[in-house]
Parts: sequence; C-alpha cells; structure tokens
Amino acid sequence: MPSDTPSLILEQRLVRRANAALHCRETSLHLSTDCEELVLRRYIEHYSHEGVQWVERTHRVPVSSLLKWMITHGEPQTLTHENDL
Repeated sequence: MPSDTPSLILEQRLVRRANAALHCRETSLHLSTDCEELVLRRYIEHYSHEGVQWVERTHRVPVSSLLKWMITHGEPQTLTHENDL
C-alpha cells in the first residue's frame, strides 16, 4: 500500500472452495498521505488451478466533505453539565 498512514482493517476473509480454489478479500480504510482524503480500499484475490486473478478498487472522499456530510445527516447528541459553585 503506497500510503505511510496505518490502515484500519474493516474486513479480512479467506475462504477455501470445494474445488480447491482460494478466495481472499480485504477491505481497509486509511488517510491519504497529505491527510486530506479518506481512502477505502477493497482488494480481492482468487487462486485456482487455472491461475491467480486479483482486483483492487479504491474510493476516495475529502475529509472536509465527509465531516460536512456527518454534520448535516448525523444524529446530534448534546451533553449538558452544570457545575454548582
């Protein structure tokens, strides 16, 4: 992975099929190198007698856009604390 920031592994799965094929899947989340984008990476490998196939897809969203979306669509929770002096 080209990024220097550590990834958060969301899913990691390894499945052996009956026909001796092996299916590997990993989904991870990390910040871009400049810390301005959140990057979702999905990687899939399929091993079989015929060979190896793999696909990697990345989805990027600016952190500022994600925060604006969360503020607009998220459910606000307010905590109130009163201090008696």
